[in-house]
Order: sequence, then structure tokens, then C-alpha cells
Amino acid sequence: MTAKFIGRDDGGVRTVTVIGEVDFTNACELELALTGAAARVVVELNRAVYLDSAGLRVLFAHARDGSLELVLRRGGGVEQVVTLSGLTEIAAVRYAG
Repeated sequence: MTAKFIGRDDGGVRTVTVIGEVDFTNACELELALTGAAARVVVELNRAVYLDSAGLRVLFAHARDGSLELVLRRGGGVEQVVTLSGLTEIAAVRYAG
């Protein structure tokens, strides 16, 4: 399954919805969706089914300034990867549903 990245800007916030898998073959598309983002970025990962180190690298790069918020699904593999990586220590997290 390939990923789909849907980005939208609204009032200084860019929201990027990730659907499917994020891996080394498409992490550059995630990077493009986040490039030139508004002051705050929300990445909805609650519909993502897979996230590898290439996707994590992109998210870490955008979390460094403290303006990244992640939306996760409890109990999913993506939540586990994000938590184990330490990304939840530098990005805001909220849970969908």
C-alpha cells in the first residue's frame, strides 16, 4: 500500500493527513508536504499503517522547533514506533477518536 499525503493550511496551521505506509520510497513526499509549512504543523498519523526510519527522520526534523503536533491512534503500530523513537518527547501528541 502506498501512502497518500493530504495537506491543507488554515489560520497559520498546516495539517498533513497521512494515509497508508510511509517508508524510504515516499518519505520525500512527506517532506514536501511539510516544506514551507505555516507556523504550526499537525501531522495526522491515525490513518497511517506503517512508518519507518525515513519517515521518522522527516518528522524529527520538523519537531526540532517545537511546532509539531502528532495525531495518533492508540494501540497501533505507528504509535508504538513514534513512542519508542522518542519523538513524543519533543512533539505534542493527541489521540484521535
